[in-house]
Amino acid sequence: MEKLKELLDQEEIHASQLEGLLELREKKEADFLLIDVREEYEYRNSRILGVDYLIPMSEFFDKVKSIEPYKSKTLILQCKSGGRSMQAKSQLDLMGFNKTINLAGGISVYNGAKEQG
Repeated sequence: MEKLKELLDQEEIHASQLEGLLELREKKEADFLLIDVREEYEYRNSRILGVDYLIPMSEFFDKVKSIEPYKSKTLILQCKSGGRSMQAKSQLDLMGFNKTINLAGGISVYNGAKEQG
């Protein structure tokens, strides 16, 4: 479990690490939210199984209210390649969210379970 704590303390994780975390969450051994910040049409085309919230960057400040109750929870942010999710991470950090993690490379490098729209 120490390795899990180290992983959830990082600023950025890689796709294979997210795959492992999603497996642990499925077994109730890890607790975090996975947030997709791509646009709705991108999400409809393909998404990582296990996304908890879709908060498109174009609507970020309107929709971020939906995750306000989770300010103390670990949030993993993802987009297509990691740029928008890094922006969202920075904004959430400024808004007082305790722990945010960016998925490096985004969904484009993720080989785990995905759902096609």
